[in-house]
Amino acid sequence: MNKTQSIQIIEATLLDNGFKYIGPGPNDYSGALDVNGKQIDVKLSIPDVRFAEKPRVSLTDRSQIPLETLAHIDSGDGGICYISGAGLPLDMYQPGEAILRVLEEVKRTLGLSYKGRAQQEFIDEYQLYWRAKYGASIFLPRSSATGVVEASAFFAKRDGKTEFIAIRSSKNLSGYTLSFFAKAQIWSLSENIGPSEKIKVPLHYSELNDWLSSQKLATEMSWSKAEKLLLDEGLLILSAPNAVVGLQLEVPAHLKSAVARKRIRKGKLADLLLKSRKNLKLLRYSCSWCSLEDIASRNCLGSQTLKETSVALVGCGTIGGHLARMLVQSGVGSSGKLSLFDRDSLAEGNIGRHLLGFGDIGKNKALAVKAELERFHPDVQVYAHNGDAMTMWRRLKQHDIIIDATGEWNVQSAINDSFLSEDRGNVKALLHSWIFMNGAAVQSFLNLGDDYACFRCLKPDFAGQWRYPAGNEDEPLNLKPASCGDGAYVPFSVDVSTMAASLANKAVLDWAIGHPGPRLRTVVVDFQRGRTQKPVSPTPSKLCPACSHSRGSP
Repeated sequence: MNKTQSIQIIEATLLDNGFKYIGPGPNDYSGALDVNGKQIDVKLSIPDVRFAEKPRVSLTDRSQIPLETLAHIDSGDGGICYISGAGLPLDMYQPGEAILRVLEEVKRTLGLSYKGRAQQEFIDEYQLYWRAKYGASIFLPRSSATGVVEASAFFAKRDGKTEFIAIRSSKNLSGYTLSFFAKAQIWSLSENIGPSEKIKVPLHYSELNDWLSSQKLATEMSWSKAEKLLLDEGLLILSAPNAVVGLQLEVPAHLKSAVARKRIRKGKLADLLLKSRKNLKLLRYSCSWCSLEDIASRNCLGSQTLKETSVALVGCGTIGGHLARMLVQSGVGSSGKLSLFDRDSLAEGNIGRHLLGFGDIGKNKALAVKAELERFHPDVQVYAHNGDAMTMWRRLKQHDIIIDATGEWNVQSAINDSFLSEDRGNVKALLHSWIFMNGAAVQSFLNLGDDYACFRCLKPDFAGQWRYPAGNEDEPLNLKPASCGDGAYVPFSVDVSTMAASLANKAVLDWAIGHPGPRLRTVVVDFQRGRTQKPVSPTPSKLCPACSHSRGSP
């Protein structure tokens, strides 16, 4: 359907429903909707008849709705937020029906207020209605317990330019220079915050006591404590299940200037502010929790993250680089540390499949990945070792799990042997991740040192076949031999590397929550060369040279 046909169908549909064209755009209309038995006038603008940009609907006259609290309405232009968080699919090939669906959603949204849901809807979206002038990022772990946390507000600067406001307990943030600008308190609440009987959002200092007293505060949260903090130019942050918002007094310009020129002593400012409290405005902040722990928990709702897990990642190449980032996004490095091991440097030919890019060519992979992870999140606890991991078992065994992402047979076999024969220290699991047969598939294998197979059990005979091959071992490309330099390069796309990393990350998450599931997992990438293998927990091989002797096999 072309654009002209869509416009004609939309126009016919709207005219048939009592709307009229008003312009100035080609699809701007006005009309009335029946909401709770009352006609409500609205304006409808359709900027895109393919609906990639949704139609805009706004109230023509706010006074037509005699409700004190009206949810989902922009107080500035009367725009109606009729689309839920799940979105609103509209069929561009049925433009008339799509527009009618928009109008029905608008009626439903307005009807919520008439049904007594306005207050609750308003509370649910209170952060949006707060209309903050500034933002602040909280780098402390969010607590489920109620209480008051003392912190500081800093300007986070890079190259002399302020990039954001950081709420922290210490003056350090990797990659940034922090300059203190205010004391801060975080009041963690168990109940939602919202409008009071008379005040939707406090705009002035004179309204704040009444608004605060209407919230369900803990006993240690008093007006006197809030007032003392604010008069000292501090930042008060209220963290509730529905919103995280901040408040600070807006010090009048003449008082700021007088303090700066030392005509007023800093210690006298609080008294002067208190005397002029009727005219003081409030600065409002929209705050967000952005500790590494909180970032990971958003993706793992209802399940355990890897925040307490310490991980040793051996190999920071095409698999390990992507896997390192995924592990951090899953919580590694927030409480438990992440240690990276790789002795090689990044080459030009690596960057087509690597997490790292051109600027890291020539750098040690472990060190460069560490720097990249610190750019991702400044609080990550990550350590890099640019030597041979196989000479560092003492360091490896200090972690909960060792992940071998080298994909190199000799390293895989050596780590497997150390896990079986050396003192394991803290190590509870060994995970291998590799690309099978030059990109035909990817596999991961988890070894818990129990009654199931070890890595070498998967291929007991060095010159023999894999027990669970993920590709045809006789296919020419699968058997392409390695050689020196670029002669050893086998072309396959970057998705192979990221699939291998994803498979390993999922295996670690499953293990961490106590449900390791099938130990050997396979994903076919090239369906011409790959071979599907169902997830399985292999039994030990009686011919395994690594573990058969310790299991009592001949």
